[in-house]
Amino acid sequence: MIKKIRLTLIFLLIKVFIPGVLMAQVAITGIITDSDDQSTLPGVTILEKNTGIGAITDIDGKYNITVPKDAVLVFSFVGYKQQEIPVGTQTVINVVLEKQIELLDEVIVIGYGVQKKSDKTGAVAQVKAEEMSGGVITDAIQALQGRTAGVLITKKGGDPNEGYAVRIRGASGFDSNTQPLYVVDGVPGVDPTTVAPEDIETFNILKDAASSAIYGSRGSNGVIIITTKRGKVDNFTVQLNMKVSADQVASKLDLLSASDIRNYAQGLLEEAQIENPQYTIDSVFNDGGANTDWQDEIFRTGITQSYNLNFSGGTENNSYYASITHANWEGVMEGTSKVRTIAKINVTQKGLNDKLTLSGNLSGTFENNDYENYDGWDKDDILYQAFSRNPTDPVYNEDGSYYETTRVFNYQNPIAIINEVDNTRDAKRFLGNLKADLELFDGLIASANVGYTRDDQESYYFRPNGLIDNGYGKREYKNTTQKLIEVTGNYTKSINEKHNVNALLGYSWQESVYEGFFAQARDAQSEYLASNNMQALIDLQYGDIDSWKGMWRLIGFFGRVQYNYKNKYYLSGSLRRDGSSKFGANNQWGWFPTVAIGWDLQKEAWWSEMFPWFDQFKWRASYGVSGNQEIGEYKSQLVFQNAGLTVDPETGKDVVTFTNPWNANPDLKWEETTEYNVGLDFAVLKSRVSGSLEVYFKNTKDLLGQFSVPKPPNLSDKTWGNSGELQNRGIELFVQSYVIEKSNLKWKTMFNISHNKSKILDLGDFYTEGSSVRKEGYISGRGMVGDEYYVIGIIEGEELGSFYLPVYVTMIDGKFVYKSETGGYTDNLSEAKREIVGTASPDLEIGWSNTFTLFKNWDLDISFRSMIGNDVYNATESFFDNPDLPSLNASPSALDWEEQGRVSGSTVMDIYVEDGSFVRLDYLALGYNFNTKKIAPVKNLKIYFASNNLFTITGYSGIDPETKIDGVAFGIDQYNVYPKTRTFTFGINATF
Repeated sequence: MIKKIRLTLIFLLIKVFIPGVLMAQVAITGIITDSDDQSTLPGVTILEKNTGIGAITDIDGKYNITVPKDAVLVFSFVGYKQQEIPVGTQTVINVVLEKQIELLDEVIVIGYGVQKKSDKTGAVAQVKAEEMSGGVITDAIQALQGRTAGVLITKKGGDPNEGYAVRIRGASGFDSNTQPLYVVDGVPGVDPTTVAPEDIETFNILKDAASSAIYGSRGSNGVIIITTKRGKVDNFTVQLNMKVSADQVASKLDLLSASDIRNYAQGLLEEAQIENPQYTIDSVFNDGGANTDWQDEIFRTGITQSYNLNFSGGTENNSYYASITHANWEGVMEGTSKVRTIAKINVTQKGLNDKLTLSGNLSGTFENNDYENYDGWDKDDILYQAFSRNPTDPVYNEDGSYYETTRVFNYQNPIAIINEVDNTRDAKRFLGNLKADLELFDGLIASANVGYTRDDQESYYFRPNGLIDNGYGKREYKNTTQKLIEVTGNYTKSINEKHNVNALLGYSWQESVYEGFFAQARDAQSEYLASNNMQALIDLQYGDIDSWKGMWRLIGFFGRVQYNYKNKYYLSGSLRRDGSSKFGANNQWGWFPTVAIGWDLQKEAWWSEMFPWFDQFKWRASYGVSGNQEIGEYKSQLVFQNAGLTVDPETGKDVVTFTNPWNANPDLKWEETTEYNVGLDFAVLKSRVSGSLEVYFKNTKDLLGQFSVPKPPNLSDKTWGNSGELQNRGIELFVQSYVIEKSNLKWKTMFNISHNKSKILDLGDFYTEGSSVRKEGYISGRGMVGDEYYVIGIIEGEELGSFYLPVYVTMIDGKFVYKSETGGYTDNLSEAKREIVGTASPDLEIGWSNTFTLFKNWDLDISFRSMIGNDVYNATESFFDNPDLPSLNASPSALDWEEQGRVSGSTVMDIYVEDGSFVRLDYLALGYNFNTKKIAPVKNLKIYFASNNLFTITGYSGIDPETKIDGVAFGIDQYNVYPKTRTFTFGINATF
């Protein structure tokens, strides 16, 4: 009976409720078109509001979706205005989407806040994820290369373990770090290599002092703010990005072949036989009997694999984004590689009726590096050994052992070094921060941000017995932790929609603690476990064990006020007071003020009537003071350094002695940069064309450095202090245009060009002792040892990066002859007169990127990059044109010098300075987007082929005209630089 009653109730429930549910559902179909040309739009997202139910239009712009009658459909597509349509009784809903080029309403990230792009008064540039460079990216900063005016990004060669140098509006110092400050998700000082490029939402670059001075003592070199992706409301998404690449050496060094060497040796033999017919080839040359291309032996095609998987989603109250990225870069030099895994999660939670927002970020980076030494001229430096090694030498003996020559001292088999030497590093990095935003009352938000970073690195080096020497091992551990606490209050108020005010007050506390341990030894008795078995190395000398620990602390108080009237007239100002433990007791605190104004003429009736095609024509001007504290710790204090052992005359025992590496200086203070900036932001034709023009004047004084002082009366002959003055002046132009917006063809282009000149106004105490200039850019190897082998002079009144060299006149009796200081001529390099014969700084830096959409499914990306007017010192040629034949290899020009009877060795002089201007096809990619209508649950699927560094147009005779521009010694094409690569990539991007 009970069972019958139960069945009857179930039947009644089904009769009552199921038909209602079925009747409440309605199948909707429709077509989405473009308002301009009525073309259909594939890939439009249709979502039922406040649910995860959705659909995407097919290649013909059609869609179908089943939802309740009371549902609201949300139609959205990149570059178009979003629409919301109630379903009601409709079964066919055709939608016409209007284009939305809302460049002026875009939000940019500034220090401790955000603002509309149209409201900015400083020089702030933004690069979005879709605008970044593609292909093989070993460093997130690489994705910015060529994308922003005034931001010069370079790298020394193509080593996957080598980092990028960034210079924003020229150099702002000599001995201090001139790299910008990186801020990742609100945490300053984060290493950008710990951020996966696929996780980045935007880069925001603060270029002028009015923008960067909110970070006070760390803003003088510019600030790059990296914002990572977060989940979107009502949009659960899974993305999978995969790519595999092949790297090849873009250009090899032109050296003599084995047959060239043998022909040269035969010529020597014929000359020798004139005096003694009994001479044989063995009398003049030890021929190894091989035809070895040592560049082919040490270089390879490097294979790179990269995988990124991320999940994101959210509701009105919370959102999340989680990703894991794994990449394996195989360098083009044998023995070099990098493996990196980055895991990340971002979460946001709202509460207290949306008055409280909690945001959390966690990321971990795990990296393993395999290195080869190559940037010197020691026994284990691969490039020096391979380039110099005679091509008649074989790689192996007949018994399989490594072939070693006795022809020349100090030259080793590079393949043996690559295969037998262990040189690795393991790194683990962690970043976490938690931010709370609480709306106290309408317009006032109090925020607290707590951050923590930790960086653990362990390095290993082991060279076995019998290779070069009797064995050597080294192990090093380093750890750095940083803690951050920041509290801010942000008030926003609009009065009568005319007076708009934003005010910020804040406090920042940051501490960095570092420590490390180092041990090395020689004479390996066993190779078992290599550097993990250090006790097997029995030759332990003084100084082979070391340890250290240190810290620095920075405290800041800051405020900012931004005001505009009717979004027409703008006024803003900020002030920061920083205290740093790095500086002397008399100058630990510094003030960093800014002020900026703006005027959007397009909001004036008289202007808009005269020029109705303008959407924006905004002038702005700013003034700001920022600082630089990027030197080592304890430079203002008297420190004691272990100076070795000495014998106590009373006891006869060894005792440890100490020395002072520098004197105390209680007046050591900030480098200070003052900058004036005038800018124009413009947009025309409904923002189809937009851009900005900037002119700036930047002056840096009280440069940080180490100077020579008399001893006595000082305890040390070195002191850290402030001296000198450096000026940067420049102009920048950025233009973005949606050139073509048709159904079957879209073309977006971005162009930037900039000019900067750095001038030394006052050298101060930075001169090299015994000279009126500061000598930089020393060249070494093949007899070039000594104070006279430098190529760059830091000279008061001249440009930074000036090549200051002896001027070659002729060759007499095989010796180079130069102009002399006395007005005559000399063959003694130390007596030669030096002149400025060029500059490494480019006159123009240019970037041009283009994105094409073809026939709805195809897309094409093309990016060019160029430097114009920069000179390069071809140190490679000066090194290898020395006819040290036939023992060592050389460049073909060495034979020309030999015919002229050259006896002078390798040297430095003006004839090695060349024009380094170039135009490079930086990136080319062709992609196809599939129609995923029938590939459920795939929402988007794209495959693409790409190439980096496809070709370079240049008149430079060396391997590559682009050098790493960092510090003060740049523009030198060294013989021992890891070669640049040409990369070919196949990738797949899928969204579910």
